[in-house]
Amino acid sequence: MNNDIFKELEPNAEVPAYLKNALVSEIDLIRDTIQIVELFTESLFSTALLCVSDSESPSQP
Repeated sequence: MNNDIFKELEPNAEVPAYLKNALVSEIDLIRDTIQIVELFTESLFSTALLCVSDSESPSQP
């Protein structure tokens, strides 16, 4: 039990700036991708529901 790998971690070590920037850009890319997917799926489902509700309602003469 003396060979605990977590004791070798450096809690006060400084992260390089390029690594911080890379992480932030990846998070921004994921956030933007999720927003685009939400935009298209929301309009897709609302359009599908509109088509279904129009086809189920009786047409008026």
